[in-house]
Amino acid sequence: MIALFDMDGTLFAGDSQLRFARWILKRHGWRRLYLLLVIPCGILRALHILNTEQMKRLFLSYAWGMKREVLEGECQHFVDEELLPAIYPALRDKIGEHHLRGDTTILCSASPDWWTRRVGEKLGFTHTIGTPVELPARIPLFPHIEAPGNNKGSNKVIRLQKMGIDKADIGYTDSRADLPMLSICHDAVLVNPDATVAAAHPQAEILRPQKGIGKLSFVLGCILGV
Repeated sequence: MIALFDMDGTLFAGDSQLRFARWILKRHGWRRLYLLLVIPCGILRALHILNTEQMKRLFLSYAWGMKREVLEGECQHFVDEELLPAIYPALRDKIGEHHLRGDTTILCSASPDWWTRRVGEKLGFTHTIGTPVELPARIPLFPHIEAPGNNKGSNKVIRLQKMGIDKADIGYTDSRADLPMLSICHDAVLVNPDATVAAAHPQAEILRPQKGIGKLSFVLGCILGV
């Protein structure tokens, strides 16, 4: 059996990219200067002048100039101290059930592989796919993302196919962006889905773990590093 899992919003509440920005800014306060770049670019994104991938590269500017070993250390602590404790118990149970059956489990996320691969390792996933962002000796202002680009929407299917996976037995997600991924899955488990996702998969199992997080305050807090 092959089980595909989204990460952000599926395994835990909120976006890990925002969470990691807050993590870095709390520990390296001077990096709040990145707001001088990100806020105007956020406006350009809202006007559809920048696409999602361009905005992601710009958003990662909070790590500009950081040594690779420092970033890797921050990713390790971030995963251990923030992401793993935030995982929904119901999803941890689902992952455990698949492992007990010996299923192939794949974590497939749009978040940078800087920390996504660490989540996959810690949770025992068979394979982990994140957005492949370059990790040189020092982080550039706009880190390069390998083709076919941001691991979202149809790009997830492309990367899965490169692994030889054209079909899966079950997919777990919270997001309409994962409808292409769910299209190759026989069954689906939806986590706090919106109406669009739920309507697209009326036979899916639905999980509604308590988020315990206000969206607006969460986003602003993470961007500002508070």
